[in-house]
This record gives sequence, structure tokens and C-alpha cells, in this order.
Amino acid sequence: MALEFFLAKNSSKSAKANGIPLHSAYNPQAEGERFAQGLKVDFNPQNIVIIEGALSYCAPFIKKRFPSAKVGTIRFAQDFSQSDKEWDFCIPLEQNALFDFFGEEALFQTVFFDWKPSAAAWPEQNKKAWTQIKEATLKAKTVLATREYFGKRWLKNKVSFFNHINKAAIIKQIQKPVVICASGPSLEGALESIKKARDKFFVCALSSAASVLAWNKIEPDLVLSSDGGWWAKKHLDPLRKVFKNVPLALEAESACPTILLRQKQILPLCYDDDFISQKVYGALGVQCLPARRNGTVSGSALELFLSLCDKEIYFAGLDLAPSNKKSHALPNVLETERDAADFRLRTKATRQAASSQASESLKIYQDWFEAYDLKGRSVYRIKGQEDFSNSLGQIKDIDAKNFESRMQKTDNDVCQQKIVFESQEVSKGMAQNQRQDAVKNIFVEWTKSESFCQELFPADTIMLRRAARDQEKLERKEIIERKKTELVQKLFGGTK
Repeated sequence: MALEFFLAKNSSKSAKANGIPLHSAYNPQAEGERFAQGLKVDFNPQNIVIIEGALSYCAPFIKKRFPSAKVGTIRFAQDFSQSDKEWDFCIPLEQNALFDFFGEEALFQTVFFDWKPSAAAWPEQNKKAWTQIKEATLKAKTVLATREYFGKRWLKNKVSFFNHINKAAIIKQIQKPVVICASGPSLEGALESIKKARDKFFVCALSSAASVLAWNKIEPDLVLSSDGGWWAKKHLDPLRKVFKNVPLALEAESACPTILLRQKQILPLCYDDDFISQKVYGALGVQCLPARRNGTVSGSALELFLSLCDKEIYFAGLDLAPSNKKSHALPNVLETERDAADFRLRTKATRQAASSQASESLKIYQDWFEAYDLKGRSVYRIKGQEDFSNSLGQIKDIDAKNFESRMQKTDNDVCQQKIVFESQEVSKGMAQNQRQDAVKNIFVEWTKSESFCQELFPADTIMLRRAARDQEKLERKEIIERKKTELVQKLFGGTK
């Protein structure tokens, strides 16, 4: 694209692209002001984005007309970077850039406009920009719907957790190496080595790997679950039948059968952004371990044990890659259920072929591990018979024999140190009904806050923020209040 810069009649800088004027040849500022006054917006925008605003003459006038909005541009050409200071932000024309920059909530409070001369000068880039706007908006819509659906489930899990947790525990610093067992197919290739050196390290089984360890008679020191969905409960079956004395690490929103909450020793975890759970823990007098929210339980486990242990950390079963044979080490609840659903027109081979295709979620998890800064800590991934098809950044791959050799060299004094889970009193001596009332009161009080509406009804909250007319605001508030009342009734049977 050939760019030509020249002085307009009023001595301001102007430009052409392939002979197409991008600004007025007489008064670019007046042109920018007319553009700003002509923008039609029927809601209160949080952000206004101009698609390639070139020399940015319209930016100050848009800011003046919409003082509460952030004003930015999508850039096609870096030749205008000297005027970037006029914008609150500049976004490159790259895949996922819009969603990554705004997130799902802000996208629905953002309005986009063409700078018409740029659209004429760069038709392909302009088409690409609008395609990316559409894709980002659809993704945001899906994420908001998912948040609203799972938000209610997570809230239900939290209420159940705090009503029924009976034997809370806290763990001291771990003074021996840690092996984290995930459920990828490569776990099977590491099992024999884990058995041989079992007394040399602390074993944490992620819930999806518990059935594999139970089948192979390897008892972990701890099982960790962070999933809030129905399948998470199925993964915890071995704790009822085999690992009866093994503690369970849970975040309050994790799905867990009530019987386990009442009978098991629970190691409470709390995400740094879960303020309501922090408040309930305080009311019940329960000390919890800080945890970081993560798309994969393996990532949460890594950060947890980096904080609890200063020795080496080993992963087994952390494949994070599609396989043309199977998706998980066996036995696995998901695989068992899928096997039962196979039939003549949709065979196991067909299903496994589909699972061998690259998964977007697996790629996201892999990218997270690849970018994670271990800050000099030693973290390894144990491989089976075959090399992994991917790499995980600073995490080093070793084979099972190398792992065994490392364990043989571990100091015996370190290996013999007993891991102590210290019991905590729950509820400060309150009776069960008193505890439930205390939990209920905290959650009901939370329903009156904006953060509750934002977490449980994100789409309605966004529509309320967008509302420009008083009647529209009133109607949206009434919808939110009705939904809140129904949800509280479902969880607690009403309020006092």
C-alpha cells in the first residue's frame, strides 16, 4: 500500500493511500468533528472503536462527545503510529486480538465504526476486521452463556460444600519430591516406576487419575479436584471404595458428593478471586490454602505444589495432546461411559479417530504450560515408551528409568519425613442448623451486591449497563431481581 503524506490547506498533515484521500485536503480537524457528531449510538458504550482511524483527527472529538467511554482504533498500518497518543488504545489486526483485549463483558459494551476512507483504501483488511468483530462477539456470547449456566452450578456446589464439610485439614510444607498424576495415556507407562519408588515422594492424584491408581494399587497421599461439573463426582468414586483414608483437596465450587464432604478429611482451597468463599471460611473459622484459578486442574496443581514444596515436582500423565489410540489412561470413568455408548453406526474406532484431532482446549492448556515461568524450579514430565508430541516450555521431559534413578538418589532422611495433615475445627462449635443459617445469611447478603449479579447474571448485568433510557433500566433491574429471588428460593427455600 503506497502512502502519501501532504499538508492540507489549513497546514495540518493529511494523507492518501493508493491515491484515496484518508483525510480532508482542506481541514482534517473539521472533518473529524463532523464524523464524531454523526456517530449513532443507542446505548451507553464503555468503548468506542474506529476501524483504522489513520491520523486520528476524529479521536479528540469522539472523546468530547462520549466522555465516559474509552476511544480506540484497530490499526491496519503502522505508518500512523505517531498519532497513536490520541487514542486510549490501539489494537492490531490479529486473530483473537479483540477478544483477548476486551474479554466477553466489555465486548458487549463496545461499538465499532468504520473510518470510511480507510475502508475504501484497505477493503480486504476492513472485511477481515468486521469478520473478527463478528467472531469475537459470537465467542463472547458463548462464554457469557457458559458462565451463567455454570455460575449457578458452582454456587450450588459452594452452598453444599460449606453446609456439609465436616473434617477440614491443613497441610504443612512438604519436604520431599512431589509426583502429580494426571490422566493422560502416558500415565500407564510411569506406573511401574511410581510403584517401585513409592516411599520416596509425595503423590497427588488429580481426580481423573484416581481410578487408575486404585486399579494399580497405588495409594496417593492426596486427591485433588477442581471441576464443578457432574463428571467430577464420578471421578471421586475411588475415595469412597478404595482410598477411604486419603484426604481430598477441594475448592468450594468443586462438585463433590455430600457423603464425602461429611466423611472425608478435606483440604480446603480458595481461589484468590473468590471473595465470598473467603468470607464464609472466615465465619466458619476454617483456614484454607490459597489457589490460582486455572483452565486445567493440572495447572492449579502445579501452582499449589510450587507453593507447598521446595523439592522437585514430577508430572505423570500430562500429555496435553490428542491420541489416535485413547484419550486417557485406563480405567477412566469417561472412557467407560463412552465405551458403553458405542454402537454399530458409531464405533469405538470412529470415536477414537475423532479424538485424535487437535483439540482447542488441549492447545490452550499446552500453551499455558509452555509459557509458564518456573523461576528456576525443577519440574519434570515422565514419558512412557514414546516421546511426547509436544513440549511444555521449562518443564523437562524424562523417561521412567531416569525418574527411578533420581528417586534412588533421594536422601533417605527426606523420604522418611511423614506428611502431616492437621485437623481443623469447623463452625467454631456451632450446631449444624446454626452453621447452615450462618452460611445462608452470608450468601443472601451477597445477592444484594453488584458482584453477585455480575457473576450469576452476566448478560443481564451488561444489558443494564448498556441501557440508556430509564424505563429500559427499570425493566432490566426487575428481570435481575426476579432471577435472584428464584435462585435464592431454589438454594435456601426463601429468606427470613
